[in-house]
Amino acid sequence: MVPADPVLWRVVSGFFQKLEIHNGVHETPPIDETETMTAKENRRLDGCICVVTGVVGVLGEGVARRFAEEGGTVVGIDRKEHSIGTLALQADLADEEQVRVAYERIHRELGRVDVIYNNAGLIDPEDHSALDTSYETWQRVLTGNLTTTWLSCKHGIPFMLRNDPAKGSVINTASFLAGMGSASAQMAFNVARAGVEQLSRDLGVHLARRGVRVNALVLGPIETPQLKQTFDRIGPEEVSRRFIHMPMGRFGTVQELAATAAYLASDDAGFVTASAFPINGGIPGAFTVAND
Repeated sequence: MVPADPVLWRVVSGFFQKLEIHNGVHETPPIDETETMTAKENRRLDGCICVVTGVVGVLGEGVARRFAEEGGTVVGIDRKEHSIGTLALQADLADEEQVRVAYERIHRELGRVDVIYNNAGLIDPEDHSALDTSYETWQRVLTGNLTTTWLSCKHGIPFMLRNDPAKGSVINTASFLAGMGSASAQMAFNVARAGVEQLSRDLGVHLARRGVRVNALVLGPIETPQLKQTFDRIGPEEVSRRFIHMPMGRFGTVQELAATAAYLASDDAGFVTASAFPINGGIPGAFTVAND
């Protein structure tokens, strides 16, 4: 059955591109731009002030670009100096005073806040089992992944409530690993991302009748240069073993992530709140995969 919305159908159909493996190395097929609707044809974020935290990096920049293509005015925030967005701010997202000042400046200079995409986070190589992870590592990972999201919500959402009428969309990045037992034992990260899901759920319910939607975008493996380097390093045999557990046989793309974020940011997702919205290729639901 084809969805009634042709735009949604073109985006969804792009998800089912066939995996190609050459010489044992995974390659994500290129996106056919003629098969997906360009953002410029669907400017769903015209007039919206869109804040992207943790904007420096492939994923943050990809979402910021998509928001801008859909007509949004992008504000990029990162602890690193950068030039992403109409307003590019440098702030430590784990420092409450710096986060408060950043949002006050956004509202003062641009007049409103409509969308917040919380992308800040970190993966720490010292994050292992809870039995041998140090207190300092545990605190660092929870601060970088959960506290940063909380502070952005705490100081950004009040400005959404000051819009006339009160309105906004908050998208907090989480991880599919938070709902699974992770063999990699990065337990602090998984706990932090599970906390992001619950924070999003609670805020979504709490604000549902006040015009502000809050959702967790639950990411599976999205292809970035860093992820590709990791899989190149482990070798073709291990790559094949891991892809057995990935029903679609490939990573997600930054374009797919950005398109999903734009959907949640827009009025097209007006009845979506307090959700853990998956973009994971069906991995959590996989048990066995039939042979081709």
